[in-house]
Amino acid sequence: MILNETYYQKLLEKFNNVQHLETNFSNNVIALTVKIILKHSQENYPLHINFQNSKETLLKIAGHLYIELANDIYKNHYDLPDNYCIGDKLKRIRDNQYYEITNSAKDDYTLRQILRKRKTEISPATLSGITYDRLTKNFLKIDSGTGISERTIKNYFSFFEKLNNEKSEFPRLNFDRKTVFISKKPLWDSLNEKNKIPSIYLPNPREENHLSEIKSIPALSDCLVYFTPKYEVCYQQIIQQGKKIKSIIVFDTEASNIEQMILDKQRFGFNLIVLSNSLSPQKNTSIPSWNWFKEEMDIVNAI
Repeated sequence: MILNETYYQKLLEKFNNVQHLETNFSNNVIALTVKIILKHSQENYPLHINFQNSKETLLKIAGHLYIELANDIYKNHYDLPDNYCIGDKLKRIRDNQYYEITNSAKDDYTLRQILRKRKTEISPATLSGITYDRLTKNFLKIDSGTGISERTIKNYFSFFEKLNNEKSEFPRLNFDRKTVFISKKPLWDSLNEKNKIPSIYLPNPREENHLSEIKSIPALSDCLVYFTPKYEVCYQQIIQQGKKIKSIIVFDTEASNIEQMILDKQRFGFNLIVLSNSLSPQKNTSIPSWNWFKEEMDIVNAI
């Protein structure tokens, strides 16, 4: 194999200005691959990238993409809640007190404080005349039967504030697009930042004993990113439920279903990124592909 170092130097320069959040790439190959994928994602172009024998590199790339694509949904596809109902459980951000909606009219809500069981001698406070604007800016809607700690809230908000170097006017909890990773559960287990990024793992009921969805932040009803090991689960539990997907990242699995995903991409409008780790990757003529060889990686990492 004859390789031209100048070509790879120009390739690095070509993608150097691609907008990205993280700078702590462990090597040039990971940095370049992430930037190439982000460029294709920004332009809604599909892409298949394969590594010959670099599972660890692939995991690191997926970790970077998880943060980058979650932040894209957070910044560009947040949605204000429009379904406040009597009985909804809320948490006030300022003092971490829980409330329940007891009356709901047009732009006029009444809330009653939910006291801890041991505080039976205290009468719950009632807040009336709460406007929709105050409700969305000062309260979090959380799932019934759950709680959320002050630390969890702060970790979530501060994580995205630091990423974007800006503070949101109101808490972003609802999103009209999702990113989906089609991957085995070890990828989900390996993500250290998921307790700060609302994410949901949907198990495959045919292969896993644990049948219930797993939330990275259990009290929140919505998420930025879904994970599931099978495209069939994604189709049944996300697409067929009317939820809109911006990107699907296939992580070293489901090669036999890529053709179906390409057809569904045209129908539902999501972008498709395929990552694989194989000496003989299964390619599709509808998706441009890049096959990293070890010799190429050595050159790029040495530049």
